[in-house]
Amino acid sequence: MQLFDRIRPNLFRPLAGANRAIYAELLLLLWEECRRSADYSLPRAEMVTRAEDFFTALAKPVALEQEEPEDAPPQPTRDAHLLALGALARLRRAGWLEEPAGDYDSEPALAFVPETAPLLEGMEQIVNPPLVTYTGKLYKAWQLLRGVGQESSPYENVLREVEADLEALNRSLRALNASIGHYIDRLTRNRTPQQVLELFSEYEEKVVAAAYHRFKTGDNLFNYRAFLEEGLEECEGKYLAALCADCVRVDRVDPDEARQRVQGCIQRARDALEEMGALVRQIDDNHIRYRKRAVQRAQFLLLSDRTAQGSLTALLRWYAASVHSPAELFEEDDGPLAGRLRLTPAAVFGPRMLYPPAAPRTAEPVAPLTGAEGMDPDQLRREQQLLLEYARSAVTEENVDRLARAALAEGGRAMASELAAQNPGDLARIIGLHTYSRSPGRCYELQLTGRWVSAGGFRFEDFVLTPRQEEQDDR
Repeated sequence: MQLFDRIRPNLFRPLAGANRAIYAELLLLLWEECRRSADYSLPRAEMVTRAEDFFTALAKPVALEQEEPEDAPPQPTRDAHLLALGALARLRRAGWLEEPAGDYDSEPALAFVPETAPLLEGMEQIVNPPLVTYTGKLYKAWQLLRGVGQESSPYENVLREVEADLEALNRSLRALNASIGHYIDRLTRNRTPQQVLELFSEYEEKVVAAAYHRFKTGDNLFNYRAFLEEGLEECEGKYLAALCADCVRVDRVDPDEARQRVQGCIQRARDALEEMGALVRQIDDNHIRYRKRAVQRAQFLLLSDRTAQGSLTALLRWYAASVHSPAELFEEDDGPLAGRLRLTPAAVFGPRMLYPPAAPRTAEPVAPLTGAEGMDPDQLRREQQLLLEYARSAVTEENVDRLARAALAEGGRAMASELAAQNPGDLARIIGLHTYSRSPGRCYELQLTGRWVSAGGFRFEDFVLTPRQEEQDDR
């Protein structure tokens, strides 16, 4: 269903005009008075009085904008009663307020439209974010899963509650993680370096908060996780029948559908625990990242003061802001400071002057290689022989295939254990036979025997080598 099938299309118009801040504050003020009533209503006279008090405290003339473009432009006024009536009428026409039906002798009232209640709650949470007690939700989930066997309605009162609490906890952790960077930027923008450094205590208090500190150091997720996972396993095993029966009663579905819903709840709770661990790690990383960013901003502010270094930094920033295309980097400086500050264009050094060098440059020539001409010929031969032996014994596809051809040339069949006993130095290549047994260019087939053997201090499952079918056809 479309959103504007439920609410009026011009609902947000008061919050998008010139007086949007006034309407937002007035809405939250009236909602604080109406949210606890049975039908979100207040007597009309009392609501007008609340609005009058709001505009009186505003203490400045306000011009409420017109509804339609052809209306006459409004005149600013300080009359609180006139402003209150105009603002309430605008909110009523936009769809925020309505006049509920009552008895003929009842007092007239104004009430918030029920569909706007979630919007008002969301606005309130943006202005005053709620503090979630992470440990309380984890402790509640743990206690519920502990008593699932004694609960008369385990699906409704235990499993769904655990799933909802873990999801709510993850929502609050995501909000905390997403707000760290924005809050640090707001705290450190247009502040002196000393103020930036002093605001770390406010950051700890208002963003990290004591609840998150307890979540990390006290009864945290990592203490409860094993118990929560154990409780979910019992729900999927020992208490599955009781949960399904309660799901049939509560959701009014057939047993097969109930089983799927119960297992889906259990899986979502497990996924929430996994996501919770990832969120905690990401929050820790963001704490470090944004702290470092704030310190760097303080350092930049220290370098941008009224000292000579700060003045030079500001001057270079002005020059950088005046460059609008890469071609301007190669033009001569003809600015107002060209006579006192000589800036050399990049074309003097070439367009690649800022590229990192491929190798460090030194003034000294490369020293010639010494010692090779004085090596003993016999020693040189031995070193070359060792390199050849190493190349032959390396576990490569070619060397392994060569070993298999030699082993199959005698009898057309070979056992790995026999090859290891005959050639103890080739144990690595024998194991390589198993490693390359799926290679497309091999000349052999490998079949495991299920018998484990020992050779050269290692144990491996014995296998039989036979020629590959293609090799037999070629022969």
